[in-house]
Amino acid sequence: MKLIEQEHIDRIKWDALVANTDDASCFSYSWYLDAVAENWCALVDESYTRGVALPYTKRVGIEQLYSPIFGRHIDVIGAITNKELSCVEDRFKIMEFACSDHLFGTAEARVHQVIDDFNNRKLGSQAKRSLKKAHQNHLKIVESANYREVLFVIEKELKNKFKGITDTSLNALEQLFLGASNAGGIRVFSVENQSVLGGIVCFEFNNKLLYVKGAVDAESRSNGAMYLALNAAIEFAKTNNLVFDFGGSNLDGVKNFNYNLGGKDQHYTMCILNNSPSWFKWTKNIKDRFTRRKS
Repeated sequence: MKLIEQEHIDRIKWDALVANTDDASCFSYSWYLDAVAENWCALVDESYTRGVALPYTKRVGIEQLYSPIFGRHIDVIGAITNKELSCVEDRFKIMEFACSDHLFGTAEARVHQVIDDFNNRKLGSQAKRSLKKAHQNHLKIVESANYREVLFVIEKELKNKFKGITDTSLNALEQLFLGASNAGGIRVFSVENQSVLGGIVCFEFNNKLLYVKGAVDAESRSNGAMYLALNAAIEFAKTNNLVFDFGGSNLDGVKNFNYNLGGKDQHYTMCILNNSPSWFKWTKNIKDRFTRRKS
């Protein structure tokens, strides 16, 4: 196996590997990584039967593996030995990224929520109240592949109001939606009442329906619109025999929202390793302290 930079990867073979791996996620497709990662490479064998994508940043000459915004984790496809992984450890001195398996350094368990058993799905009381309120306010869902109007609402409602939602990340999100659209897997659930009030964007790949991002205006949100949109996407997944994936967040409020709609925990791993030079650690520590003071 060897490390191959994104511009030299055989994308047809790589994406076929991801597509033909049942438990892989769309986070590992080349078009997904192109949109959200600053840089990425892959450790892959010559015949493209095993591999792992590696998104990374580069700061003052130090390369760091990381988890890009809008990407939860990357997939370890096939068995990879410690000897084969040694070239990754030699190159990347800092690692703080999530993956489907424990590869390097300290491993921290993380969870995201999915629905893979619709027969035993139970709605929480908050979800029931919100769905009832949405129907009382005559909100309806329209399913399509047109993400433009929903993206406009996402930009309007979320830009600079939540950590990481900036012009740069919103441009990445637009490129991500375009990539999924070109690959034929985008599913949009718009909330409407005479006009588009917002909605959610999901991706359908590898027998999963992944919630990526969504937003509605403030009044619609108070009237249960996000519950209505997510519930419609879940029903779509049920009808089409797909696992529904809520995307993942470590925020308790988001997890409770997902639990209310019937989500159950599924585990993944955060790999953490810091073998950077002492000067880099010192500089980063000062920067982190300054950032905390400003916030």
